[in-house]
Amino acid sequence: MHDLSALKNFECGIPKMDAFIQNSLHLSIENHYCLPYACEDEQGKLVAFFALSFDSLSLDEDDKADLALDLDIKGYPIESRYSETFYGKSRYPALEIAYLAVSKEYRKSGIGSTLLNAIFDIAKSQRVAGCQFITVEALVTNEYSAVGFYAKSGFSQGELLKAGKETILMFAIAQDF
Repeated sequence: MHDLSALKNFECGIPKMDAFIQNSLHLSIENHYCLPYACEDEQGKLVAFFALSFDSLSLDEDDKADLALDLDIKGYPIESRYSETFYGKSRYPALEIAYLAVSKEYRKSGIGSTLLNAIFDIAKSQRVAGCQFITVEALVTNEYSAVGFYAKSGFSQGELLKAGKETILMFAIAQDF
């Protein structure tokens, strides 16, 4: 996404997100917090976008036990030669979905899932750093919750909703993408 002026008129239909996208997102991009990717229609109108950042996922011992069980259930056990190293770490390399928004005219059209597949492809193919997880702070407000969308797409909740916070950390395991 080279022309950030398209963000000024972008509306996803969630007032808090729209205000941020139109007024402040450009600062995150210009200050190298995230790298944006655009999805345009045939006329070149911005219909969706996402932005990615590097991240890391911290897991405590209970989280690691849950992860081990989840990996076994899904048929993705950590290779035995690497298991001690993997579970001995406190932080894991991840790619963060810093922002993902679909224009209100295109919501519920499958574009969000298509963008997630593109993000999974980027995570698999990037050669800059290790990537064992994809993380996202899923928005949860009275008007909107992204938790169901991400859960349906294979993400697990990494925390419970905390008072005063409008997001929930969610993550997908590398083998899932």
